[in-house]
Order: sequence, then C-alpha cells, then structure tokens
Amino acid sequence: MHTNAKSRTGAARAFAINKAEPDEERSMSTAIIVAIVALMATIVGATIGAATNYALAVRRDHADEERDRRNHAIEVKRAARLIDAELHRAQTAAEICVEKRHWWSADVPQLTTEAWQKYDAILAPDLSDQAWLDLRVALEAVDNIRRFREITVDTGLVANAISDATAEQIVPVLRDIKSGRNALAPFVFDSLHAGR
Repeated sequence: MHTNAKSRTGAARAFAINKAEPDEERSMSTAIIVAIVALMATIVGATIGAATNYALAVRRDHADEERDRRNHAIEVKRAARLIDAELHRAQTAAEICVEKRHWWSADVPQLTTEAWQKYDAILAPDLSDQAWLDLRVALEAVDNIRRFREITVDTGLVANAISDATAEQIVPVLRDIKSGRNALAPFVFDSLHAGR
C-alpha cells in the first residue's frame, strides 16, 4: 500500500501541475489581451487627439486668414478713400477752371498727393493694371493743375479770368482725374456709384 500511496501522491502532484499550467496560460493570455487593448486604446486616443488638434489648427488658420483679409480690406478702403478725397478736391478745382473760367480760391488747401505717397503700397497690389495706370495718370494730372495755378500766381495773372486756351488745356487734366477716381470707386464705395 505504501507504493500505492506514493503513486497516488505523485499522481495528485502531476494533476496539480497539469491543472496549474492552464491557469498560467490563461493568466498569460489575459495579460496579452489587456496589453493589446491598452495599446489599441492608446493608438485610438492619440489619433483622436491628433485629429482634434489638426482640426483646431486648420480652423484657427482659417480664422486668422479671414481676420487678415478683413483687416486688409479695411486698409485698402481707408487708403482709397483718402486718395479719392485728394482727387475729388483736384477734380472740383479743375471743374471751376473749366466751367467758371477762374482759378479756385487761395483759401482752399493746396492740392496734394500725400495720401497716395503714404498709402500707395497698401493699395497698389489690389489695383488692376488699367486701374493702376488710370490712377497714376490722375495723380500726375493733380500735379499738372497745381503747377498751372502756381505759374499763374507767379506771373500775377491769378486774378484774371482763365482764357479759353488755358481752359482747353485743363479739360484733359479733368478727364484724367475723373478716370483715376473711377478706378478707385470699387475700393471707395460699398456699391459702385455710376456717373460721377
């Protein structure tokens, strides 16, 4: 019996070892599954985080671009309006010369192109080639009519009526100034005003 008892103990031990092996395998399988799930969760979480950050960055970039566009439009409109104001004064002066046949009052501020000199870099890139040319010619016309009057003042003839010949020389200047103002109109007004 003694052998029998030994063999039973050995059999029980073998059974216990065999029984432990599946528990270890199960335990190891569970650990692998937990690790894989943790890895997948990390990957999914990181992907969601990266996608969210990307979407927010794109949205922020679009908002920045829109803000820059709005600011640029405001700057262009400001520049165009200030330049147009100078051209409008020159147009009025030229109209007085052509229609009333006398020089504008000395009380009127001197005709200048200071706004153009200050804001040309803001406005120039937005102008078409034709608008750019029309505006440049209009600015030269402002200088021309100012010089016409300065010469007349220097010669002492400013109090005299403007001759028909002088008025005829001012007509193209007036036309050029109007063309320059028309070139600026899309930037000056929210909607185009025809027939200026």
